[in-house]
Amino acid sequence: MAAIQDEFYRSFRGPGAADEDWWSLVFDPETRRLLVRHEWQASGHAGFDDLDVSEFLEQTGGAQTALIDRLFRVPADA
Repeated sequence: MAAIQDEFYRSFRGPGAADEDWWSLVFDPETRRLLVRHEWQASGHAGFDDLDVSEFLEQTGGAQTALIDRLFRVPADA
């Protein structure tokens, strides 16, 4: 079975119109791991990083707030 992936946040990094970052919550049924995948596309390079959810939530920013909002259906700053 393929991994289940749900994008929860996207931001533009510029300067090109297609230069952006996006974050998805990913469940890998083979390893039974839940993680956050950060992917990016920029002029000249692209890539991704997989982070444990706890490691991701130790950081601060719009992506972390969006994940909390998505998981608990309440604003993270409430």
